[in-house]
Amino acid sequence: MKILYGIQGTGNGHMSRANAILPRLSEYAEVDVLVSGHSSEITSAFPVKYQYPGLGFTFGKNGGINYWQSLVRSKPAAFWKSIRTLPVKEYDLVVTDFEPVSAWAAKLACVPCIGVSHQAAFLSAKSPRPADRQWFGELLFRSYAPVDTAIGFHYQPYDHHILTPVIRDEVRSLHPTDQGHITVYLPAYSPERLLPYLQQTGRPVHLFTKHEQQPRTSGLVEIYPVSSEAYLKSLEGCTALVCGAGFESPSEGLFLGKRMLCIPMKQQYEQHCNAAALEQIGVPVLHKVDAGFGIALQNMLALPAPEPVNYPDILTEVCDTLFSLYSNFEIVRKCAGKKPAAETKVLSMPAPDFREERSHTPGFAFSNQTAANG
Repeated sequence: MKILYGIQGTGNGHMSRANAILPRLSEYAEVDVLVSGHSSEITSAFPVKYQYPGLGFTFGKNGGINYWQSLVRSKPAAFWKSIRTLPVKEYDLVVTDFEPVSAWAAKLACVPCIGVSHQAAFLSAKSPRPADRQWFGELLFRSYAPVDTAIGFHYQPYDHHILTPVIRDEVRSLHPTDQGHITVYLPAYSPERLLPYLQQTGRPVHLFTKHEQQPRTSGLVEIYPVSSEAYLKSLEGCTALVCGAGFESPSEGLFLGKRMLCIPMKQQYEQHCNAAALEQIGVPVLHKVDAGFGIALQNMLALPAPEPVNYPDILTEVCDTLFSLYSNFEIVRKCAGKKPAAETKVLSMPAPDFREERSHTPGFAFSNQTAANG
């Protein structure tokens, strides 16, 4: 069996999750890797067969997206050519972590495609949303990387097709301690924007940033370019984590039992959805860096350390479900008129169901203490 695994290269979470899933998946099938996007500091642990610019966004320096750089880097004609020329029919199955080239190529070629992503959790209305829902953000959840069915990941299993986060082995092997420093990873903010507030904490701070190429020190703040090894070492010993409201960093903070303050990116709907979910489980959320940032930091530091969230290892569950879904395809109708009818089909898939009686993943719920202390 041949599988094409598409990875969204914007941000680090998609690549980290794929690096955890791919070794297990490759035990059962031949897997080729496709990556599109340009903003990940984490590299694929497997050889990348297809590399495309894709469609993504570029982080700004004041808490949002740099739309001009995002536009400059996007190449719609090249994106369309990538979809049309990808030899997707060589594969029995496409698995996509919110990666659009592989997803759209599969859709056009009628190759079965399963989404395996955090964004797939938002295909359910039960996943938390902010008060101000955005129709365009909801459209992107459904259409940016279309799939036949999907396995979603979220902080809690809000619906039957949603699992808890994939926690990478590098994080599972950590032994969290409290060495007194604050770990900060806010890729949409420049160090200059953050330093005045971080200096006020009176604590050592490890600031990881996409905007510096060499480490340097400013008072109590040590500034580092993004490095997985250095970040994990800092995270292991931090007294608190200040991060965006992406999915991976808060999930790891919850798993390690770290105090957290999360700041969603401006105009990034997915992060505001995540922020709504984090607030529900008791994690402090701040929506902009201003004079209130210093107060929010001090309030967060005054909280007792939360209990670690015991996210189970779900890699076997993910792989078993992928093969089960593929094996249960049913031919329901024919593709419209581009090939002889006998050669064309549209495949439908059942939705995955991880309710306890159907799943060997242990039942999961936040403890009252964790939710209260967040």
